[in-house]
Order: sequence, then C-alpha cells, then structure tokens
Amino acid sequence: MAEVSDLERQEINRYLKWSEKELFRELDRYYGASMPGGRRASYRFRGKGRVWFTQLLPRFKEIICDEWGPGAKKEDPQLEDRENLVIEVGEALMAFVQRNPFRTKAQVPTYLVSAILVQMDLDKLCSGKGS
Repeated sequence: MAEVSDLERQEINRYLKWSEKELFRELDRYYGASMPGGRRASYRFRGKGRVWFTQLLPRFKEIICDEWGPGAKKEDPQLEDRENLVIEVGEALMAFVQRNPFRTKAQVPTYLVSAILVQMDLDKLCSGKGS
C-alpha cells in the first residue's frame, strides 16, 4: 500500500463521513478552483464535477473492475478498512485522473474520486459494469 501523509488520511476520513451529494459538491468546488474567486462555492459550477465524473465513469469502471480487480482484493484484510480501500483505489486511478483534469485545468483530487467510487459500492459498480 502506498505511503500516505497524515494530512491525506485526514482528508480521506473527512470524505468517508460525507454523503455522495456532499462529495460531488466538493468536486464542484475543485472544478472552480482555477477560476476567479478560487474554491468558493458558486452556482456557476454546480453539477460540473458530476458531469466530469459521469463522462469518465466507464473508464473508472474499466480501471477498477478489470485492471485493479476488486474480486482478488477482497481477500486482503487491510482493505476491509474503508480508508485503506480509498487509498488503494486512488492509487489504481491516480495516473488516469492526473491525465484528465477538469476543463478549467484544475487538478482533481484522486482520493476524492476514489471516495466517491467506494461510496457507490465497488461490488455494485463492478457487477453492473456490463449494463
């Protein structure tokens, strides 16, 4: 498992306490991060993070369900801890997420994306992959 700073762990734990709606709201804030006004909440960006996420969801599924292989990972007792699961999923997605910033050129926090996917339930995400 990758080395993660205490600050990153705090961030991941904060994400794990949030609802899916709150996670997408945070994604919207990052969407506007490179725009005038910084990371302030803005109605101009409402839903933009979800649109970005939805467009890339098929590739996220491919990376997680096919390449990373959650079935084999179920045997790893460390991944029963949701924090560790978010870290592992984030590591699997990191290169792809870094190559696909928002249209505003703001970089997307990988652990935020992985927290959303974990919140969506990886088993359900991967079992519905073909639909």
